Amino acid sequence: MLSGGLSPHPEKPTMDTNEPVEVYSSFSPAEAEIVKNMLEAEGIEAEVSGDTQGSFTGATPEVTIMVHAADAARARKLILDHQKKAAETPDAVQ
Repeated sequence: MLSGGLSPHPEKPTMDTNEPVEVYSSFSPAEAEIVKNMLEAEGIEAEVSGDTQGSFTGATPEVTIMVHAADAARARKLILDHQKKAAETPDAVQ
């Protein structure tokens, strides 16, 4: 099961639709890449930021997934659906 979370900050209605907004965060870079790939497979351009490159050994910084504001609501729904499906899978890693 994925342990990261949806970003609780919905985009502002007056925001530029191309402006990047955070839709997901995790302390697992690998998990963030899985979510990013899932979003891209659904046609949503996504970027992972804050990964572990350049961090201290053993440090696990938070990584976030950013998408265009126009795609944020759909991205959050896809992530939530993915998390629900993963939770229902008997062999899901927790």
